[in-house]
Amino acid sequence: MNKIPLLNERWLLGSPNINLCFRIIIEWKFSTNDFEKAINNVCKRHPILNYTVETDAENNPWFVSNTGHIGIEFYNSNEMPDWQDWYKKIDGIPFDFRRGPLVKFCIIFDTNKTEIIILGHHFIGDGIAYLNLSKDILLALDNKIDINPQIPPLKSTLKTKNNLDFFTKLYAQKLNKKWRKNRVIFSENDYHTFFEQYRKKYIPQMYMESIKEIDLNKVIQKGKNHGLTVNELITSAFAVAMVELSGHYPTEKIRLGVAANIRSELVEEPYNCMGNYISGTVAKIKYASKKNFILNAHDIAAILKGQLKVPKSRYLALNFFNKIDKDFLEAAMYATYGNYSIPVAKQLGAIIGERTENKGIGISNLGKHDFNKLTNLKVLDIQFIGPAFPANLLSVGIITVNNKLTINLRYNEMEIKTDIIKRIYKRTIELLLIGDK
Repeated sequence: MNKIPLLNERWLLGSPNINLCFRIIIEWKFSTNDFEKAINNVCKRHPILNYTVETDAENNPWFVSNTGHIGIEFYNSNEMPDWQDWYKKIDGIPFDFRRGPLVKFCIIFDTNKTEIIILGHHFIGDGIAYLNLSKDILLALDNKIDINPQIPPLKSTLKTKNNLDFFTKLYAQKLNKKWRKNRVIFSENDYHTFFEQYRKKYIPQMYMESIKEIDLNKVIQKGKNHGLTVNELITSAFAVAMVELSGHYPTEKIRLGVAANIRSELVEEPYNCMGNYISGTVAKIKYASKKNFILNAHDIAAILKGQLKVPKSRYLALNFFNKIDKDFLEAAMYATYGNYSIPVAKQLGAIIGERTENKGIGISNLGKHDFNKLTNLKVLDIQFIGPAFPANLLSVGIITVNNKLTINLRYNEMEIKTDIIKRIYKRTIELLLIGDK
């Protein structure tokens, strides 16, 4: 297939800071030719890696088949002693949507191990999609990959019938009408200018730590003792620590967003292909300082669980986005985070949660994974660096591999300092391990 429409990904094109990254460390040293051959097979399975983006006469963007190059850089460890140096450099360069590549790779060879860093834009895949891509790269290196193409479905229709209520649909129509009277078309050059404007105000940082198996087992047992999942405990612990220590929530209220994988909820299940198949919810959480941590965790879990269980709430954002003109969603990013005066687009930005004040936290947990089926290589670690959504004061990416849970924190150094982030992480771990036992 030579042409694929951008569905829910459209608004992501306009975001100034929404890359995803995976770092894979394996106990095996392959050659540059081995990796290039593996990526060639991965591209057969995921042809979208060779696609670029073009817009039609109506300004609708499409993934278009392209035989352009895949961006791969190879280094020895003495040339690139710290992978974050490469990550920060590449993360600070806007993607060239119309010429590609849309995913970039860095390979760092050491004596007995190799690091594979994958950095890509969110609009071609969510965290689960990039995790599947990571797995396929490992399978390709192990000569076990299935190269049957995984093509994203042409429609993103949910199995559960759900619709926006009449007044929300009417409101969306009115917004679209206002936008069409004042439509602004942004070029890729505009995006590059916007990107540079944003990065002058945003100094992206990351802080990463891991919870080892012995402590993770304690958290699991704690959850069982109190009727809470590990994810609910972690989400609640970060919310409490942020309220206590960040200095941004004097009223003890915080916006908390969690992502939800909806692949199995679609009529055409996307299986392991690239693409964005997530929903989620954003809730205003009130931290009750007079209650202990476990009681607060139950309150937070109940609010989030209640919203995610109800289709109207679970799919509200997706349904609303589908009713809004796609270039209007993109313009909301420019109006909110750039030097662009477009009142109706800024109004839309506020409605969909884009903001420069009263920011919240977002948490994306990819779950637990093992790689026992590999024969010729051993996975030492996999780390997930989630997207730093501009509307979040703190973005948390979590993955568990080989019974080790790794947490990555993305934040803006100009909004919250690294020493405070370290205190927040330490407090989170204290709550997880010893908070109200």
